[in-house]
Amino acid sequence: MPITDKFALIVLVGALGAQILYRRSLCVSTGWIKKFFAKFLFSSVVKFLWVASFTFIISVLSYWSWLQYEVWKTSPVMKYALPPHQGLYYFFSYVGVRFLGPWVLAFLAALLVSRLAKKLNKRFEDRFFESEEIELMTLGIFLTGYPGFFIYLILILGVGSLVSVVYTLFSKGRMPFYYLWIPLALSAIIIENWLIPKLGFADILGAFSLGDFVKDFFGF
Repeated sequence: MPITDKFALIVLVGALGAQILYRRSLCVSTGWIKKFFAKFLFSSVVKFLWVASFTFIISVLSYWSWLQYEVWKTSPVMKYALPPHQGLYYFFSYVGVRFLGPWVLAFLAALLVSRLAKKLNKRFEDRFFESEEIELMTLGIFLTGYPGFFIYLILILGVGSLVSVVYTLFSKGRMPFYYLWIPLALSAIIIENWLIPKLGFADILGAFSLGDFVKDFFGF
């Protein structure tokens, strides 16, 4: 399992703990001041987790890029893809697609889902999500990475549909999804890194390789 995914697991567990403590504080606190403070504290924790995740992942990707440069520099063949034999465009294209690209896609997917969820929620007067749910969901999308966020979205749709059917059959009202966003993100990372390879379906993930896609279409 890559260090980025190990870090994502730790962050998601921390986010789940903060979510549980925040929810519990709302139940036991009285007065709008204490509830406002609890909301502010939870929001601050989520923002910190976002900043920590972004900073850590960028640092790791930069380190991997540097290692790749060092490997190429000592290679009798790939050294000709570096200065002074040619510019850095090919190298940056290579590490950009293979290292940075998947995380850029995950970040954009999280941003897109966040915007759509907020607009949908506002249009229907907060009928679908509580405000902190959107923050946790988008954090999960980013940390599951690419193509992991596809697994995450499939789990959300699958589990959401199943739970909705059960609640409809037993007339339980609105389906509670509040505590499922983070566990499903954790499950997506475990499925991507352990279950799929264990079952021999690693080729399925390989089909989503940005490096192969760019190589086939653009030649590098």
